[in-house]
Amino acid sequence: MLSKILRVPLQASPYFGVNQTYTAGSRLLHTIVEAKNPTYTALQAWSKTEPFTHVPWRSPSTTKGTIRFLGPTKDGEPAFLNFKKGEEHQTNFGPSLETVVDVTDLRSFEPPTTLAFEGIEWIYAPSILSEDKLLTPNNRDVEAFVRGPYFEECAQLVKERTGAARSIAYNFRHRRIEEDTNLLDPYKFSAKPLPNFHIDNDAQTAEVNLRRVLGDQEAEHWLSKRWGIVNVWRPVGDVVRQWPLALVDSRTVEHGHDTVPIYTRNNYKTHFTALKPRPHFRFYYVSNLAPDEALLFVDFHSAGSGVESAALGMAHGAFEDHSAPEKVPQRRSIESWDPNSITYIIGLNMMGTHPKHSRQGAATLILHWGAYRTDEMDCKMFVGAADSFGYQVYRQFGFVQVDEYWSRKDGAKADEE
Repeated sequence: MLSKILRVPLQASPYFGVNQTYTAGSRLLHTIVEAKNPTYTALQAWSKTEPFTHVPWRSPSTTKGTIRFLGPTKDGEPAFLNFKKGEEHQTNFGPSLETVVDVTDLRSFEPPTTLAFEGIEWIYAPSILSEDKLLTPNNRDVEAFVRGPYFEECAQLVKERTGAARSIAYNFRHRRIEEDTNLLDPYKFSAKPLPNFHIDNDAQTAEVNLRRVLGDQEAEHWLSKRWGIVNVWRPVGDVVRQWPLALVDSRTVEHGHDTVPIYTRNNYKTHFTALKPRPHFRFYYVSNLAPDEALLFVDFHSAGSGVESAALGMAHGAFEDHSAPEKVPQRRSIESWDPNSITYIIGLNMMGTHPKHSRQGAATLILHWGAYRTDEMDCKMFVGAADSFGYQVYRQFGFVQVDEYWSRKDGAKADEE
């Protein structure tokens, strides 16, 4: 006899709140039937309670790496970058500050991190992008390909991974290490990996991006809702073994205290945000990321607007991996940004009625409250049916069954299912 249980719930997320996920849909009913076996029992005994926690019986691997931060400026004034072509050398950056840290490998992380929970995930995602399309001598052909078919691919990828109602790719950077590239100077910063750890957007600059992409009228509509920017980062041509991208757990960054602005000249954005050196930062990366994989991370999320919140975006930068082989292909990568409007779903965690109080309307009362709160938050809702009675109750509330999960009970024969 198969036992029925509720779907394993999501936990609190620094980006999307308790039991919220980036999956789009209507009001849903999931029926889940799960086997009782040793592996499942072990998983049930451990519950993920906060981002970047992993199963206790398997620790992810780490590497030592040199991380760089914005150092004191040459003139003692606030740091600035000039984006005007031919004047990029006009900056007051001084030498970077360096420190050696442990960087945790997300490839060996169990369970894997997700956009909805940690704000970062890596996935297998073969692409139409190839290096020859980026190295075409005619820059117009490169722009046409990237801003056409490749942007469509990125937008669809973000939409699938987030459940966004709408997703638009709007900008990109093709970063390469050439034979004469000096990663440690501030020049030609748009075309090479950036080793100084930084945050691309805060609430002010993210809104500027949204208005540039959608126009003021449509932007005003989305500014009253939940929206965000997702960075789609992938290698080009070869596996990345040299200067991989690392990201910082946003919960370890206190905005204002741990950050400092980098002001811009001749650019549509007024500033970027640099990290100050802090010993409490926690760093993560994905080892040996391949061209048929993509790294997605939250660049900005409106859930953090107006507050000193970790939800604004993930700090990132290239780091010097001490375990990287000496002779490997030079790093090439491309990153694109997608502002996306998000449809949220609320998942019912667990609900039950004591046998002495059954059939007195308790379940109906709780569902009424949950549905009211869901509608009030302009979210959508799903539940998992534990038995036939619960199934009928949910059906009466307008839920429709969309899926059913089965697995064999430990020791049961196939013909008993």
